[in-house]
Amino acid sequence: MNDRVAVTAAGVISAIGAGSETFGCNLESGRSASAPSERFPGVTVAEITDFNPQPWLGAKGIRVLDRSARLLAVAAKMALDESGLSQENAETGDPNLGLVCGTVFGSLHSITSFDWSGIEEGPAWVNPMEFPNTVINAPAGQAAIKHKLRGVNSTVCAGLASGLFAIHYAAEFLRFGRARALLAGGVEELCEESVRGFAKTGVISRSGVARPFGVERDGVVPGEGSALWMLETEEAAADRGRTPWLEVLGFGCAQDAHSINGFDLRGEGATEALRQALANTGISPEQIACIVSSASGSRAGDEMEARALERVFGPQLPDVPICAPKAAFGEVMGASGAFCALVAGLSLQRQAIPPTAGYASDSVRLQLSPAGIPISGEYALVNAFGCDGNNASLVIRLWEN
Repeated sequence: MNDRVAVTAAGVISAIGAGSETFGCNLESGRSASAPSERFPGVTVAEITDFNPQPWLGAKGIRVLDRSARLLAVAAKMALDESGLSQENAETGDPNLGLVCGTVFGSLHSITSFDWSGIEEGPAWVNPMEFPNTVINAPAGQAAIKHKLRGVNSTVCAGLASGLFAIHYAAEFLRFGRARALLAGGVEELCEESVRGFAKTGVISRSGVARPFGVERDGVVPGEGSALWMLETEEAAADRGRTPWLEVLGFGCAQDAHSINGFDLRGEGATEALRQALANTGISPEQIACIVSSASGSRAGDEMEARALERVFGPQLPDVPICAPKAAFGEVMGASGAFCALVAGLSLQRQAIPPTAGYASDSVRLQLSPAGIPISGEYALVNAFGCDGNNASLVIRLWEN
């Protein structure tokens, strides 16, 4: 059994930039991608404008990929190249290299378009070439085909916690020797159907600004993108002469659903997830150097998370630096946990947690800031709490030989 799981590379494409270096620099600058949509008039979103996958994927074979598959394939390309595990020139792929992807909707626009054409024109007139993109695991499957990933290929759907569940799922596969290297994270696209869904449920910010934990917060700003880590066993990384960045440690999860789209304000599931993550790591709250929050500007969701953090961290909570990065890149739904994990990893590496974009309220007992905050320590806590009752927390650590 391989006990240690290492992070050796990352790939990310988001509304605030592509590539971990650009992504991290824009986070540090306090940039927010929230703006009136170019594709969906009348709605403020954090979208990837003028998205063109060709600089990463080339022109061959991308016509059959929809937006979700392209986003995931781009992030995978970055992580594979950075890790030295790219298989572009291999005749066949490595059966020990795979992908675990978290998502809420998958290729929602492809699914809806295919179904709608069948309803309007009849089953005989649907385009069979579009059918492969109509299943929830289509982005993961298409990315695996594109990059010759012959190993584990799984899609995890756990609401807003999907990305963290995917990282944990991949880490367990590695620990039990079922793979040597796995891309793990999430993807989510913005499309007409998802934006309309956000609008109909009334969760989009009327002011067009996400203000996590702020008293004046009035909702979320939908976002999109893909974030992936390359996870490897300690042995696999050592065999390749790679020095890992981070170690994936304790994970906790709990379900407290009571409504199809409503947070449980008592925060019992979130509290339990936090406690499990710390207990499974074998550390105390005092050892956490920073927290990357799931808060998005939701009045109920942010209140619930603050309550759970207060229960677990007690009077020391105001001394723990916190970042709520969804103010920068939006609510990326199933990919948001993976994005937050990436932020936590960058924070540990740079020993500074980025600002929370637009934060200007000190009415909560949390150490957020519109400027970056230096940190000192080796452990970071990542949260992903969903309105469907799925709650997950993950502890990561700077790698120690």
